[in-house]
Parts: sequence; structure tokens; C-alpha cells
Amino acid sequence: MAACKPVTFKNITRERFQAIRARIRAQADVSVAGDMGTASGNGFAASWIYDEAAQTLSIQCTEKPWFVSEGLVADKIRALVTTL
Repeated sequence: MAACKPVTFKNITRERFQAIRARIRAQADVSVAGDMGTASGNGFAASWIYDEAAQTLSIQCTEKPWFVSEGLVADKIRALVTTL
């Protein structure tokens, strides 16, 4: 299993971050508790850091199956965050 590069988003307000957390919980059945942390399931693990002052959110897939490309992971992360 390999880690991916972090995907960072700008202009993420507290309200938007909370909406992103709810969406991830609903679609991926993963609890995103707090402004930073880790979560895992189904062969994947990820970490995130939300910086409210800078209004940035960084999500990194830290473990994934070898047959899943880093590009696919990044696309899925972007889809979860940007389609609100």
C-alpha cells in the first residue's frame, strides 16, 4: 500500500468544511471528527488538516491498494469536496 500526495483546497470556510464532513460521512461512511485526524476503511486510510484561519483543507490518502492509481484517489477526493 502506498501513500498519495496531499490534495489541498483553498477558500474553505467553517460552514463549507462542515458540509464536506457531512458529505464524506454519507458517501464514504467515514467519520471525519475534528479539524485534523485520520480515518480508514475498505483498504484505504486518509488524513486531513483543516486550517480555519488560512481557510485551507488538505486531505491525503496515506494507504491504498496497489491497483488503485493515485490519480483516481485524487479525483475522488476532489469530487467529494468540490461538488457541493
